[in-house]
Amino acid sequence: MDRVVNNIMDRSCCLMLQFSAALSIALLANMPVTAQSLSNTAQSLPNTAQSLSNTAQGLAHSTQNHQPDAEASYWLEKMNYALHQASYQGTFIYMRGKRFDTVKVVHYVNDGTEFERMVNLTGEEREIIRINEQADCYHPADGEFKQVHDVPMGPFTHNFSKSISENQSSYRISLHGKDRIAGRSAIRLSISPRNSDRYGYRLWLDEESGLLLKSDLVNQGRVLELFQFSSVEIGQPIEESQFHSALQDVGRSHSLARTEPQMTASTSKMKPKWRATWVPPGFKQVQTQFANRLSFTDGVATVSIFVDRSGESTMVNMQTSLGATVVLTRQIESSAQQVTVVGEVPLDTAKRVAESIEPVIY
Repeated sequence: MDRVVNNIMDRSCCLMLQFSAALSIALLANMPVTAQSLSNTAQSLPNTAQSLSNTAQGLAHSTQNHQPDAEASYWLEKMNYALHQASYQGTFIYMRGKRFDTVKVVHYVNDGTEFERMVNLTGEEREIIRINEQADCYHPADGEFKQVHDVPMGPFTHNFSKSISENQSSYRISLHGKDRIAGRSAIRLSISPRNSDRYGYRLWLDEESGLLLKSDLVNQGRVLELFQFSSVEIGQPIEESQFHSALQDVGRSHSLARTEPQMTASTSKMKPKWRATWVPPGFKQVQTQFANRLSFTDGVATVSIFVDRSGESTMVNMQTSLGATVVLTRQIESSAQQVTVVGEVPLDTAKRVAESIEPVIY
């Protein structure tokens, strides 16, 4: 602010000198000094000062916009606490692209241990039982099953509120009044990207407990993924028997890998063969065990990059998406190898990341 004030003073002094010079030159040259000519110069002084003052106010307003909204941040923290510490059970819907799932969830905490059971009520029959960070998926004994599942993340991740709070330069948090979801009063919260290189969120939080009742993942106003409770009970006693799956004894199971990104420096001795010269601001590289793979995250979204090992890939350039997840393949410039980018970012962002891939020369 001091710098802007100094600029105003400098410009004002400069105009005063111009005013004095105009008068002196006119007198020396025996030119007529009219009131109008001096008035025009004088009038420019307050106009310029006002212009610079507006600039200063704009800069101050811009700085304020990057400061976190204290009340909005409070609700983010309350949401995170409720998701992982409160007892609740209910049924929610999850829409991703053209996919639509209905899921029953039971969650409670006992002596510091978090228990959760999710049962698919539509589509493929399966159940997920989670105890703290360990999650196992159960399937019927007969028939085929997929070991890769679509699990709603975003606001459900442990690091969501922390990551948003730490990325104030990338996201803007604001409150938008109240609404009703699943028969409960809800606080509306908006998390908007400051640039078009990432997605935004609209959240509805239970006014009493802070539990997330609904979320929209949006790109320029268009909803790409939706989560919403159709019915929910919060804070009611939950029996341990509700966490026993009927498929545990007769079905097949497999562990689910931790899906949250780990912003940890790689300890692998394997040197990377490729690098990305551009990723969205705020994205940091995360640990990976492969020389031909790169991963980045801002704690909310992830971007993974795979480079064809052989250089003999016959895949054509393509791009597709499912909900918020985009998949894009491109041939690397001046190379026979192809790069594939997978991530929860807009398509234009994925394209720019792919175009920035280049070999590392040691």
